[in-house]
Parts: sequence; structure tokens; C-alpha cells
Amino acid sequence: MASTHFLGGPHVFLPSYNSFRKSHQSSFGPYGSSSLHSNSQLQRVRAMVSDSNTTRRQLEIVYSPEERLNKLADEVDRDAPLSRMTLFSPCKVNVFLRITNKREDGFHDLASLFHVISLGDIIKFSLSPSKSKDRLSANVSGVPLDERNLIIKALNLYRKKTGSENFFWIHLDKRVPTGAGLGGGSSNAATALWAANQFNGCLATEKELQEWSSEIGSDVPFFFSQGAAYCTGRGEVVQNIPPPVPLDIPMVLIKPHQACSTAEVYKRLRLDQTSKVDPLTLLEKISMNGISQNACINDLELPAFEVLPSLRRLKQRVCAASRGQYDAIFMSGSGSTIVGIGSPDPPQFIYDDEEYRDVFLSEANFLIREVNQWYREPASTSASTSASDFSESNE
Repeated sequence: MASTHFLGGPHVFLPSYNSFRKSHQSSFGPYGSSSLHSNSQLQRVRAMVSDSNTTRRQLEIVYSPEERLNKLADEVDRDAPLSRMTLFSPCKVNVFLRITNKREDGFHDLASLFHVISLGDIIKFSLSPSKSKDRLSANVSGVPLDERNLIIKALNLYRKKTGSENFFWIHLDKRVPTGAGLGGGSSNAATALWAANQFNGCLATEKELQEWSSEIGSDVPFFFSQGAAYCTGRGEVVQNIPPPVPLDIPMVLIKPHQACSTAEVYKRLRLDQTSKVDPLTLLEKISMNGISQNACINDLELPAFEVLPSLRRLKQRVCAASRGQYDAIFMSGSGSTIVGIGSPDPPQFIYDDEEYRDVFLSEANFLIREVNQWYREPASTSASTSASDFSESNE
């Protein structure tokens, strides 16, 4: 850092803290690292001083910008012990999804085995000097950056419930596609609630966060489970269960460019066409025997295939090409992701057919979290890609 020294007798006047803040304001961006700990070289200043006997002697003052900045950083940390946090925001799949009833409030009752998987977004939080507004940025276009985003809704809800006055800079590194039936936005909201609570010294219990989160969306409370849960009601009634299947079972996610409107899917749902299998029977079957095709029922598939006929064709082609490659092939949530359990590799036609050049592809595994910890991104998580990326990289 360039610095100016004013010599006046035995004193050296250093730049003020306010001038430091102005010159380094960009260091405290919403998703960058602080540049407090610079590698500036030591600077020496020679000053002439007089002792009590008026004998003049020369004194060498060693000034280290790095040391001063480290002291400033320590002061900031003392005032705000937690100023930055980076969290993994994983998505989920519905291993089975039964729709059991239509409620008087217009929603539907469901019974589903939800499970967190290793695909997820990265969210970076920084305390903001603002006392009136959060600031959200994202790595992709099309993501709402205002109150429509569930992250901002979650932070507003937390302040409303606790009286907290903390606002944030947030950067969302979006990896989970939208309109996929994977609960990416719901996970973002849950992650934001968890982060806000950490910044505020855990004013709320996890149970309270889970209860509050249902005001944001039906899928949000699930992410406060340990990663595997039997969910009922609108999805907000969450029963933690031990992982019913081995966590290392591989899977592949295939999402076409088109998305399914959840509202439109439910509008086309007809209860007389849904499965009649008891969902608890499905849960027991999976827990006892593992994942199989006849256990992975999704009552929203038929209406989703009406909304998006190409999605039906995609699932049919994956099934035809499987030849025992997958233990089960099903749609997650209300679509439009097709999940193949048992192998991380998509069928070859995904790469060969022009129709599927723009599909989203990702391999994944099941994931859980430790008690009192948030989800951690697996070290071996592979980057998601598209079929066209694969084709171009192998031409």
C-alpha cells in the first residue's frame, strides 16, 4: 500500500484509518477475499531526535504496512468475530413421491422420500456495512437478485423473527439448474437462514429455523433434516430417518433445457390416475431391499409428461438404452430432471443426438450432514456439464 509519512520531530504520522477504509473499500466486496494482509515490503524512515542532553542522534523507525494492516484486521475481527462465510447449498431428489390428497386450501398432501445429493450451489456471505439492504450477485444471468430470490426472502424472514439488524453481501455460484425439480432455490433459502443464524450467534434453534422456513416454501424445511427424511403434508412435515440406502450409490442427472411449471403440473394432476401403493410400504421396501424401479414411484410424472411431452420421450429412451445400467430411472419432484440410479454415466444417445446437445448433465451421490453442522461439498464432486460441452471437448 502506498503510504505518506510526515516527519515532525520524533513523530511519524501514518495515514488515518478512514483513509485506509476509502482506499480499500473494494477489498470488502460481497464475494472477494479481503486484501488486508498485503505483502508490502518494510519501509524505513530515519528521523533526527534530541535526547534530554540536547545531543542529536539518529533514530531508525521501521514501519511495516503489513503489520499495521494485520492489526486493523484483528480490530475488525474483535468487533465482528464472524464477517465472512462460504456454504455449500445442496439439492435433493425425491426417491419416491406419492400425492395422497387435495386439500381445502388448494394444495396437495404428499408423502415422499427426500434425500440430499452432492450437486449444489456455493453461496458466499459477507456482513454488509448497510443497515437497510442486502446485495445479491450471481454467476449466471436470469437469477432474480431482489426480493423475488428465496435467499433475500430468507434473510428478511430471519430479521423479522429475531430482530437482527445484520444485512449481507451475498454471491451465488449457481450450479443447480432452475425448473429441475431438485429444490435448488429451497436449499438456497435454508442455507441463508443457517448462515444468518451463525452470524448472529445462533439466536434461533435449528427447530425454529425449520418451522419458520415453511413460510418461504414447502420444500425448505426438509433441508434442516440430516439429509434423508420422510416428508408429508405439503412437504413441510419432516421426519428424519437414517439413510435408507448406501451414500456411495452413483447417479446421473439429465435435465433438458425446457423446464416444467410446477403450477401447471399440479393443475393437470388427476388423483384417480395416481398410484395406490401405501408410501410407507415404499419406504420399507427401499430400506430393506434398496432402490428398485417399482419402488421409485412419482405421481407427478404423468401430468409432467403432458406439460412436456419431450420429457416422456427422454425417460423412455433412457429406459430403453439402460440394459441394466440403472437400478431405477425416475423423474424428481415436478420435473424436469430424469434421474438414473446406479451409474454416473448417461446413455450414449445423449451425446450422439443433436436433440440432446443442450441437456444438463451431472453425476452425484447421496449426502447427509453432521449434527450442528451444515452440508459440506464432497471433495470429489464433479463439475456439471452439458452434452455439447462433452462433445466439443472430445472432438
